[in-house]
Amino acid sequence: MFQTINPVDNNILKTYYFLSEKDIKTRLSIAHHAYKKWKNYPFDSKVKCLTKLYSCMQETIDITSYLITQEMGKPITQSRLEVNKSINLCKYYCQLKESIFFQKISTEYEKSYVRFESIGPILGIMPWNYPIWQTIRSAIPNLLLGNVILIKPAMNTAGCSMILEKIFIKSGFPEGVFQVLLIDISKIESVIANIVIQGVTFTGSTLSGSIIGSLSGKYIKKSVLELGGNDAFVVMKDVEDIKKTAKLATESRLNNTGQTCISAKRFIVDKSIVNDFIDIVIQEMKEYQKGDLYNESTKIGYISRSDLSEKLYQQYKNIILNGGKVCLETNKDGNFFSPSLLRIEKDNFIVKKEEIFGPIGIVSVFSREEEIPDIVNNTCYGLGASIWTKDLEKAEKLSKKIDTGMVFINDIVKSDPRIPFGGVKKSGYGRELSILSIKELSNWKTVIIKKS
Repeated sequence: MFQTINPVDNNILKTYYFLSEKDIKTRLSIAHHAYKKWKNYPFDSKVKCLTKLYSCMQETIDITSYLITQEMGKPITQSRLEVNKSINLCKYYCQLKESIFFQKISTEYEKSYVRFESIGPILGIMPWNYPIWQTIRSAIPNLLLGNVILIKPAMNTAGCSMILEKIFIKSGFPEGVFQVLLIDISKIESVIANIVIQGVTFTGSTLSGSIIGSLSGKYIKKSVLELGGNDAFVVMKDVEDIKKTAKLATESRLNNTGQTCISAKRFIVDKSIVNDFIDIVIQEMKEYQKGDLYNESTKIGYISRSDLSEKLYQQYKNIILNGGKVCLETNKDGNFFSPSLLRIEKDNFIVKKEEIFGPIGIVSVFSREEEIPDIVNNTCYGLGASIWTKDLEKAEKLSKKIDTGMVFINDIVKSDPRIPFGGVKKSGYGRELSILSIKELSNWKTVIIKKS
C-alpha cells in the first residue's frame, strides 16, 4: 500500500495498493499476447489509434492538468502546458511515414537494407516531475514501432499514470498495449528478468539509473537511460541583449520549480558583465512569488516531496558552507522554496558532483573564453548546455569542445519531439524523441538478397 500526497499541505490524496505477484504475472502475460497482435497491426491502424489518443487527451486536459498540480505541486498553467506538449508529440509521430523503418545500404547485392522491427514489451520506469510528458515521450515511439509498454510510475504521481491508462483504453488501443504496473521498487528486478520484457527505459536520478542499467545488462535487455543534468548557461560579453538573456536564464532555472533535468543550473558568465547579469536575475527571481497554484498568474510551485525538500535545503546550506556567496537568499516554508541565487568559485565540489533539483541558481565567472570548455565540462553530468553570443561561428566551434548530448546556441535547452534528447557521462545513454528514438529499442534487422 502507498499514498499520494499533496506537496502544498502534505495531505493524503489517495491510497493505492501494489499489485500482487499473481497480478504482475497476469499483466506480463497480457502484454505478451497483446504484443503478438499489435506488432502486426498495419502502420496506418497504429496512427489512427494515436490520433484518437491525442483527441482524448485534449478532451480531458482540464482533469489531467488538475491532477498533475495536485500530485506534484506545479502551477496549473505549467501542468496544462505539459499536457499540450504531450498532445503535440503525438501529432508529430502521427505525421511520420512508414519508410522511417527502412534504411537502404549500397552494396553489390540485388538488395541490401536494414529494417527496424519491434522487439516486444518494454518496461518504462517513469519520474514524477513530468508525469504525463515523460510517459508519453517514452511510450509513443515504442508503440508506433510495434512494441507494447508497461509503465512503472513514480509513486507520488501514480494518479497521473492511472488516468493516462484510462485515456489509452478510451482511445481504442487493444488491451495490454499500454498498462500501468503499480509495483514496489523491490519487484523491479523480477519484472526486468521476466522473459516477456525485452527492453527498459528509465528516466530519473543517476543513482537509480546505474541500478537499472546494471539490471538491464545482467538480464541482457536493451535499455535507454535519461538521467540527471547540470546544464551550463554560458554568457559571453558580446551577448546581444543581457537583460533578455538573464530573463531567459531565470525562466530556464525556475521552470517546474527548478525540478527539470535540462534547466540552466549553472550560469557561467564573463567577468566583465557578471554583476549586471546577477542584478537582473535577482530582479527577475523576485517576480516568482508563492501563490495559489490554480491561479493563472502563479509562476512557481512546490518541491514535490518532503524528503526532496529537505535534501535541497541541505544542498543549499552545504554550497554556502563551501564558500558560496548568497546573492539572493531563499525562504523555505514547508515544501516551498523562494528562488535564490548563489555565486561560487569554479571548484565548489557540491555543485560539481550533485544535481541541484530546485529553484537555486548558481553563478560562476570566466575571464578568458579559453576557460569555458573546462568549466562547463567540470561535472560528472553531460546532458545539455547553452551558449549566448553574437558570434555564431565562435559558438559553433565551442560546441565541439563541450561534453554534452545537446548544445543550444542563443536559446535555452528544451525538449522537442523533432530533436534527439539525451546525454553522455552520468546523464545516461540512448536518445528519446525524434525518429532516432524509434530505433533505440528496435531490432536492426539486416536483409541481404542475392540473385540465385
